[in-house]
Amino acid sequence: MAFSNDKLNIGEHFIYNGIEFICLDIIDGNYLAMTAKPWAEIPFDTNNHNDWRKSSLRRVLNTDFLELLDKKHLVMQTSDLIADNGDKAYGTSEDYVTILSCDQYRKYRDIVPLFEEWMWTLTPWSCNTSYSSIVRSVYTAGNVYSSIAYHSNGVAPACLFSSQNLKLCRQAHLVGISDEND
Repeated sequence: MAFSNDKLNIGEHFIYNGIEFICLDIIDGNYLAMTAKPWAEIPFDTNNHNDWRKSSLRRVLNTDFLELLDKKHLVMQTSDLIADNGDKAYGTSEDYVTILSCDQYRKYRDIVPLFEEWMWTLTPWSCNTSYSSIVRSVYTAGNVYSSIAYHSNGVAPACLFSSQNLKLCRQAHLVGISDEND
């Protein structure tokens, strides 16, 4: 039975296109969610740089992972790329698919599951060229550490799902509203 007026609850797990997500927050009526399990274990950047805007991981998520979703069900989200030391040189990034920043991880820590592998965040250690290969990651116990960008860590993609283009079925599935709304 579909309850088209129901809302997802923060912390609720749901399935979208066969992928299990966790609702982390409701932002302007839309659902910020991350995968409940790591989608892949890959480097942050194969060229060993910590700038999310130029990272190979960002390209993979916004091509390969995005192909598993329906872009019309997503809202572009802006990520703050402030470094762990407060450096704001990288600015922001707009993506359909991203990963959590350290600040978001801390905010949603009670909801984010601990994984068996380290998990990338998009937070650089510093924007200074002397530290341009160091990215913050979450250790299996939940502590935030530093990792070298070309190492492989777990990736838990995060998306902002549009509540306008989705309906919730209490069987924990989000599905697209008929194509007549295109």
